[in-house]
Amino acid sequence: MRSLIKAVIAVVVLAGLLVGADRIAVVVAQNQAADKLAGRQGITGKPSVSIGDFPFLTDLISRKVDSLHISAAAVQLSGGGQSFQLNDFAADLKGVQISGNESSATVDSGTGTGRVSYQQVQTLLGLDSRMSLGYGGPGEVKVSASMLGQKLGTSVKLRTEGNKVVVDSVGDLSGVGALPGISSAVSAAIGTKSFTLQGMPVGLDLDQVTPQPDGLALKFRGTNVHLSSN
Repeated sequence: MRSLIKAVIAVVVLAGLLVGADRIAVVVAQNQAADKLAGRQGITGKPSVSIGDFPFLTDLISRKVDSLHISAAAVQLSGGGQSFQLNDFAADLKGVQISGNESSATVDSGTGTGRVSYQQVQTLLGLDSRMSLGYGGPGEVKVSASMLGQKLGTSVKLRTEGNKVVVDSVGDLSGVGALPGISSAVSAAIGTKSFTLQGMPVGLDLDQVTPQPDGLALKFRGTNVHLSSN
């Protein structure tokens, strides 16, 4: 009986050591991945990387990670001929196959999120400096403007065309009064605007834009994407 108990204890201790080694390997791999991604593909600074696999040591042999989460306070993108900051970026990647020299990886699928301030959206759309953007309620962006001494207010809806953000529709104007042509002038100034995102984070494409109180929320999606650390 004592021999059996000793054997059980030995197995438990060995299992604990293996689990501990596995978790240490994960922490080391996460830190190395974050170092390789720091400053790459628009990521500002060193991102946070989390590997969700268990056991992880078996993944080292196949060089394929089932689940990888990346987050960064900011990512630099470009659009409308200028660079801008995407805040609070996060991405969940599935099926990450790491290359032999660990300089790149292919990803089966991935999703991501980020946020752009309304001030940046206003600049990207190339709106007149007399206009300002803000949250206009579910699905809408509020546009405030001053023209010919009149305080104008309207709302727009945005949609995506690939990696392009397009003004989909312009709502009714308020505060226009009886001034002729103002409504059509504002609609023409806003309703034709768009900007295209470039340098997409970790190879994902733009999927959806949603107005939020703190800015425009962007969602990304991609399949068979390329992740580079060079």
